[in-house]
Amino acid sequence: MLPVKILAIGAGGLQRALTHEFVHILNQRNLYNGGIFVGQPRGTEKADAFNRQDGVYHVVTFDLSGVHNIQRVESVVGATTLSTKTGRDWFYSQTENPLDLVLIGVTEAGIAKDELAMDVLDETLYRYFSHHGADATLCVINTDNLRNNGDIIQDILCNEYPKRSDDYATWLETNVGFLNEMGDRLVPQVYAVPDEIKAAARTQIETRDELITYAEKSPATPLILEDLKGMLRVPFSELQDQGVVVSQESIEPYHDWKLLLVNAVHVPGITHKGTLSGIEYVNEAAAHPVFAPHLERLMEGYAEIVEADIPIAGKSARAYTLEFVDRIRSVKDDNARINIIETVKLRERAADIVRSPNYSASTELFKSDFAYSFATVLRFLTPHTVSGADDYQGMTDTGAAYEIRDPDRTIQNVLNGAFGASRADVSERISAIFSNATLWSPAGAASSGLNENQDFTRRVCAYYHRLVNGETCLEVLESL
Repeated sequence: MLPVKILAIGAGGLQRALTHEFVHILNQRNLYNGGIFVGQPRGTEKADAFNRQDGVYHVVTFDLSGVHNIQRVESVVGATTLSTKTGRDWFYSQTENPLDLVLIGVTEAGIAKDELAMDVLDETLYRYFSHHGADATLCVINTDNLRNNGDIIQDILCNEYPKRSDDYATWLETNVGFLNEMGDRLVPQVYAVPDEIKAAARTQIETRDELITYAEKSPATPLILEDLKGMLRVPFSELQDQGVVVSQESIEPYHDWKLLLVNAVHVPGITHKGTLSGIEYVNEAAAHPVFAPHLERLMEGYAEIVEADIPIAGKSARAYTLEFVDRIRSVKDDNARINIIETVKLRERAADIVRSPNYSASTELFKSDFAYSFATVLRFLTPHTVSGADDYQGMTDTGAAYEIRDPDRTIQNVLNGAFGASRADVSERISAIFSNATLWSPAGAASSGLNENQDFTRRVCAYYHRLVNGETCLEVLESL
C-alpha cells in the first residue's frame, strides 16, 4: 500500500477527477510514491465507499455522444468521516505521517472561520506541527475557485483563529506554503448524467463502484498552481502533457480569466435564467434558441473588457470563453447544483466588469445583456416566502418553488416583498444592494459599491422591475 503523504478535506467529484487523478498518474509513472487519506466533512457514505473499495474508483470521461474513456484511480488509501469525534481523531492521527500536502475542497460557504472544514484544517496543521516540529514544511491547496484562494486560507488561519503559540504562528507564516490554485473541469452530479451513459460505464467497469466520477474531457489547462517559494513536493510540474502548470510567478491573471470568462458563463450567464424558465439542465439552457445567442453575446462582451483590463500575452479571451460555452453544451449538468452562494459568485464574476474602466466602451447590446443577466440572479434571490431564518423559497416563471440556498441573506432580505413593487421601490432596493460595498469586495478590502456605475444601475433597475412585475425571463430577453 502507498504511504499516506496527502490529506484531503473533502470527498467531492472535482477532487476525485482532478488532484486525486493526477496523483494517481504520478504514482503510475513512478514519479511519486504517495497515497491520499480522505476526510468527508458531512456524512459517511463516500468515506465508507472508499474503504469498502480499498480506495479504488473510476473517472468516466463522457459527453452527450457517449463514454470516451474510463480511468481506474488508485491514489486513495483510506478515508473517514469528519462529522464525528472518532472520525476526526482517525483523520488527525494521519498527521503522524511525513506529509507533503493538505487539500481542502469545499465550496465557498465552507471557507470561513468556524466552518467544519476550516476547523479541521486548523487542527490538522497544529497536530502536524506538534508531531514534526518547527523545521517541517508542508503545502496546502484550496481547490475551490475563489480568487487568491491560498491567500484566503492563510489569512483565516493566521488572523481569525486563536493563536496557539508564537512558534506555531511563525511556522504557519514561514513553513506552510498556501498555494493559490486554479482548477478547471466539469464534474456533474451523478443524478444529472444521462442513464444511457451510466449504463455504458457500468458495463465497462468490471467491479462494483459506488464512487464512479463522471467528468468532461480534461480541458487544455485543468490545473495551475502558484508555488512562489518552491515548497511543493508533489511533482505536479511533471504533468505538463496533462496540461498541469506549476508557476513560481503570480497566477492572478489566469485566475481572473477563469472566474470572469469561465465561471461567469454559469453565473450570471445561464443557470439562473434556465432555472427560472423551467429548464433543468445547463446544456439545454445554453443551447436554447433564445438563450444561446444571448449567452454568446454576453461572453464576447465580457471577453473584450477582460482582455483590455487583464491582457495575457498570446491568449484570446474570446476564444477562451466561447470554448467553455461549447463545453457546457456538451455535458449534461443541472442548474440547481450551480445555483448556490450567489452573493460571492456575483462579486467574483461580475463586480469587476461593472467597475471596469472599459465598461463604457462596450456596445449598448452588451450593456443590456449584462444588466439583464445580473437582474435575473437578483430575481432568483427574491423570496416568494420566508419561514424562519433558514427557509427562503423562490418561485420560477413556471410557478415551481425552489430553495434559495445562498447563506448570505443580505440581498434576499432587501428584496423580500419586491414582487409587484413600483419602479421607485425597486430603485431604492437596488441602490441599497449596490451601495453596500461589503457585498462587492472580499473581506478586509477597501472598495466602492456598484452604484458608482450609474448606467449599469439604471439598466438593472429597469430589468429587475419587469422581472418582478409579471414578465418572464424569456419575455424580457426577447425584447432586448
